[in-house]
Amino acid sequence: MTPGALFSSNVDPSMVKQVFLDKTLNVSSHWLGATYQLADLHVTAHLPTDKPTSSPTSQHFQLNFTVTNLLYSQDLSQPNTTKHQRNKRSIENALNQLFRNSSMKSYFSDCQVLAFRSVPDSNHTGVDSICNFSPLARRLDKIAIYEEFLRLTRNGTQLQNFTLDRNSVLVDGKASWLTPALVSPDLPFWAIILICLAGLLVLITCLICCFLVTIRLRKKEGDYEVQQQSLGYYLPHLDLKLQ
Repeated sequence: MTPGALFSSNVDPSMVKQVFLDKTLNVSSHWLGATYQLADLHVTAHLPTDKPTSSPTSQHFQLNFTVTNLLYSQDLSQPNTTKHQRNKRSIENALNQLFRNSSMKSYFSDCQVLAFRSVPDSNHTGVDSICNFSPLARRLDKIAIYEEFLRLTRNGTQLQNFTLDRNSVLVDGKASWLTPALVSPDLPFWAIILICLAGLLVLITCLICCFLVTIRLRKKEGDYEVQQQSLGYYLPHLDLKLQ
């Protein structure tokens, strides 16, 4: 049997051979796992004749989030297990249905779950996925994907039967473009405008009150100075001279 491995980058064949020999050395012979004993190792470099082409209209976005009601286990992270495949299909179906019912459904292609991972200090499961879009009329950006995902998942907390950690939602590794108030589905647009206007009104009222207090204090100081000038001062040494 002559197995082979392919590398996408231009790696030195001698370095590949040496690393492989070092990792498979067991006492005095080379073993691949516990079953296959290796002999007559050759590393051959093949230069690709055709360069892969990618569509200039295709866009890919990494979507990461944490599922809080899916307990992480070792078999969940292994692609060949039933638990991995079952949850992979469920989350992919949920993501595909979400974006196919979104405002960007005309550009959406599909979402794929790449891996399940453990989340530090919890038994929750982290999900790494990639979503593909093919915009023909306009280019999408990560802000639009992030905002749409939060809007359709109850502000990043519910994906069908899966409950999510709101703070774990990332698009291409970032999530700090928008504040929760701007993307919250519980507040309509007119309510956000009213909140902003109310805040502005409170600020203006505070400024007017400060101005009136300042004017009143200055007026009191002016009245006190006028009163002093009208009453004059008592000079006792003048009385002595008159005597």
